[in-house]
Amino acid sequence: MDDLDHETPGTVVGAVAAGVAPLPFLAVYATLFIARGGFRPVNPPDITTTAHGELGAGLIAALIFILGSLSVYWFVGGKRRWLFALGQAATLATAIDFVSDSTSGPASIPVLLIVTSVAALVLAFMPTSWAFMRSARGPERRRRRDYREPAQPSVDIR
Repeated sequence: MDDLDHETPGTVVGAVAAGVAPLPFLAVYATLFIARGGFRPVNPPDITTTAHGELGAGLIAALIFILGSLSVYWFVGGKRRWLFALGQAATLATAIDFVSDSTSGPASIPVLLIVTSVAALVLAFMPTSWAFMRSARGPERRRRRDYREPAQPSVDIR
């Protein structure tokens, strides 16, 4: 079964639409910090004390971007929801931390991410989303785990 052979319900589509909000920010931050840490060092560094720290932060942002993209693909395809929910919970916690810390800059983007993460989490756990995950994974999951029907007697006992 192809990942996208079935109809994806609106709750899953809505969760994904809200849940992709942090991905462009991660892509921009990854590009900036990799460039500033590896190719064109700035003095003083933006978020760490060294150029290598900037590069490390950029690589971490790139990894989180890849994981976030993978989580969206899995969720839309009906394979897994846990990585998507974990990513949204982490985004929510980080955004709340940024809003509560006045030194982290303006609160507009973190507030936007709080709203989108909450919406994504609520929609991801709606009954329609649960039903979609069960229907999309049902028979395939049993085959993948080497599920076998109970053994039938090979001899006719009469």
